Amino acid sequence: MNFSASTLAVAGALTLGASLLAPGAIAQTTQDGTWLDEETNWNVPGAPIPLAPELEYSNLSECERTFRSPRLYEDALVEAAGWTLTGPAYIFGDTTLVMGMANADGMCRPFSYQAFVFVDGDFAGTLSPNLMDSRTDGSLYDVRLYNDGSIDAFFNRYAPEDALCCASAESRIFYNIESTDDGPLLVPQFPADTTDRPSP
Repeated sequence: MNFSASTLAVAGALTLGASLLAPGAIAQTTQDGTWLDEETNWNVPGAPIPLAPELEYSNLSECERTFRSPRLYEDALVEAAGWTLTGPAYIFGDTTLVMGMANADGMCRPFSYQAFVFVDGDFAGTLSPNLMDSRTDGSLYDVRLYNDGSIDAFFNRYAPEDALCCASAESRIFYNIESTDDGPLLVPQFPADTTDRPSP
């Protein structure tokens, strides 16, 4: 997966147990990108980090070279929820974005993955209401942090006739982070901007 951002990843070792997870944490399911055409915020302030799904089959054992070692407090939180870290962590001020996956395909592209956003170590929400699979509708392919508390994300939009290599459109959506009495809240700025890509 390709991520670009003019941000800085910082290191800080930490080990954290699963006991820090709130008891109400639930797993997400993989769906398509139709949520990008709607205008509902799935994030709730004070919610626990979603648990990684339990899968009958996993290809992760073949993809260990693609794993990222935990270095941040937020990394430990995501790992404690059962996720395997993938891609870089991005940090701007107090805002941190961490990617986690539950599976991978035969080319070790992330499957059942999610992007988790934190503010000063507190969970603010996810970039998608659903788990994502690489090369499918609604899959995140680029993230940019322009300043503290503002995120720009790009998602593939596949039509039924599109080849797996080439989504015919993309959706771009900005997110702001709001402060609430129950903690930080990641808020997507709907509507998403969906545009066609040039034909190959």
